[in-house]
Amino acid sequence: MDSVSRPITLAALAGLAFVIGASPAIAAKSDSSTVGLPRLAQPINGKSALLVPARYPLDMSGRKVTGSIRFVFPGGRKLTRKWVARPHGGTLRLGDRRTFFNFTHSFPIGSGLTRLLQSNARRVSVSSSYEIERVGLDHGYGRSEGGGSDRTGIRRAAASFCSTPSLVLMTASLPGRGQLPRCGGKVKWTISDQTDRGLASINGNGFQFTRAETQTGTDEFTLTGRIRGKIVVTRPVQIRINPTPVSSVSIRAMGDSVTAGFGYFGKTGKPMTIGQLYNCKPAAVTYNDACSSNAYNRNSGVGTAPDYLPDFGLSRNISWAAQWANAHGVTDYRNYAVSGSAPSDWLPGGQFDTTRQQIEKDNPDYIVMTMGANPLLSNVLFGIDNMGCALEADLFGDFRECIQTAFASIDLDQNLNALYTQLVDSTDSRIVLMQYHLAVPAADVAYSAVQIEMIDDLMNQTISAEANLVSPERIQVIAPPRFDVGIDMSPLYKSNFSCSWLGYKVDGPSVQATPAQDFLEALHPLSFCTGPAFGAPWTISGDTGIHPSATGYSQMAGQIPAPE
Repeated sequence: MDSVSRPITLAALAGLAFVIGASPAIAAKSDSSTVGLPRLAQPINGKSALLVPARYPLDMSGRKVTGSIRFVFPGGRKLTRKWVARPHGGTLRLGDRRTFFNFTHSFPIGSGLTRLLQSNARRVSVSSSYEIERVGLDHGYGRSEGGGSDRTGIRRAAASFCSTPSLVLMTASLPGRGQLPRCGGKVKWTISDQTDRGLASINGNGFQFTRAETQTGTDEFTLTGRIRGKIVVTRPVQIRINPTPVSSVSIRAMGDSVTAGFGYFGKTGKPMTIGQLYNCKPAAVTYNDACSSNAYNRNSGVGTAPDYLPDFGLSRNISWAAQWANAHGVTDYRNYAVSGSAPSDWLPGGQFDTTRQQIEKDNPDYIVMTMGANPLLSNVLFGIDNMGCALEADLFGDFRECIQTAFASIDLDQNLNALYTQLVDSTDSRIVLMQYHLAVPAADVAYSAVQIEMIDDLMNQTISAEANLVSPERIQVIAPPRFDVGIDMSPLYKSNFSCSWLGYKVDGPSVQATPAQDFLEALHPLSFCTGPAFGAPWTISGDTGIHPSATGYSQMAGQIPAPE
């Protein structure tokens, strides 16, 4: 039988603005929201709408925008109309790299105002004001304000110029409803791409979505618009379903690199390369969350504190915490996790004590984290081997004892217990603990894949045991799906899958990073089973295969039940 006894490595599992322009085209600015010139939509039953193209920063997707439009007609007559919208960036994308998204608002106006605007189209002046709901870096929500004006009049929109339906937030008890897009011409709408699970239908000037039984999370469908039988426009409709109103659910994330989404640059959403690993690896003492999906920092040696993104990486949709929040339409989300941090860093007196206190003050519905692998396993990853006794140890004798001794040397169980107790005593939050995934990177650190899995298992057992000791009622432990290695992982895992013409059995098609798979195949040329069966690898190549990729995080997020 093809053996896994040869050494490989250790997976260190830590690890609107509403500014009226002179043209309906969207300005190509990169530092602020922009809004084009309003146009009048085709009236329906004598009532029109204002169509306003906008461009928002990606972190505004799914958040509320409020404002007002003020009309001044010849003779000095004034009218004001208020509006509320929830723009969105369309289909959720893993590791979204966009800076902005385009969205066309539709603000309905009554028949009286429609007649006034039509009869005074070239003489009316418009002014506007707005407020944007944003997450502030001072640990609170803030609002951006602004406005603009235009005196050139309001013209009819082009026939195929149509609005984008706002994000539909719905509870599990009622159907989701919305208005069909408004356009400059008479457009006939049909559903061209039905939802994944629910059922969408068109009724008059509106649409309705009925969820499947027990369905929660996200869904979407596509509206296709035709003029005289020719397709002229398509518009996505985004649905977010939650058993409770999503606006009432709050999530705070804390922990280490697995929660922070290490290996992805928060500012761009791009994954790091192997050449950037040296500058990205956590510093020896002070951690600034460099190269993580929830923060700006790109160098662990620059600055002394995390510089979090305005939305803490929610719109990037990378970490398992962000993907879980996005899947259920939760926007009250802040990810304070810091790559490299250990449980002791979050306890009283630790460098993130103040951050933990802020989380406790927020008293969110959910506190989610992956915590415990540092500093032990991160030290092993970067060459400080404080488990040297494990190298020649017997798997089920000395090796297990060696690992448990190493855990005791950093007070792992006591620190986890103290942190869980602190959070349970100081909040009413439900605490979700994500255990560590199995990663077998290509870095050569002299541990076999089976040894790595045992370390991973013992770490996860410690997390689960301390959670049960503190509060099994308040703390929920989530196991990630198995990250198959593609080789025989006996005796820790029963290998009963084969893609070898010789019949060698392995744990399944490998989901490890590409360089890790190349390394594993070189060691096991006759039995190795490449993968994944579909999609991208579940761990990133930039650190040789240690941390999850956005795809791997999606697998982890899918294990967590919907918020209640």
